[in-house]
Amino acid sequence: MFDKTPFRTEARVTAPDTTLLVLSGDLDYDTAPELFGFSKELLPGEVRNLDLDLSGLEFIDSSGVAALIGLYNSASEHDITMRIVALTPYLRHLLRVTALDRIFRLPQEQE
Repeated sequence: MFDKTPFRTEARVTAPDTTLLVLSGDLDYDTAPELFGFSKELLPGEVRNLDLDLSGLEFIDSSGVAALIGLYNSASEHDITMRIVALTPYLRHLLRVTALDRIFRLPQEQE
């Protein structure tokens, strides 16, 4: 059986209207509901900008991708701008091949 890395979320207020959400570990079928639940608690309120740090994600499956899309949709419903501020090369590639880089705001690639 594969070893799983525990999924963790950490939210930090980085400006009066901006929250940084740091995700780490495995975002998969078992843990995606945690992100859905977390977004329901986080999004209503003072947040106008939601920044995601995905650089700590070690694994993501289709359920994890669906959870990110759900988070984006929830943010949009609350007029919150969501952008990805950090991610791994693998995740950047995954978002490109699934055309989600056209929806999510991604950081510039480092040369």
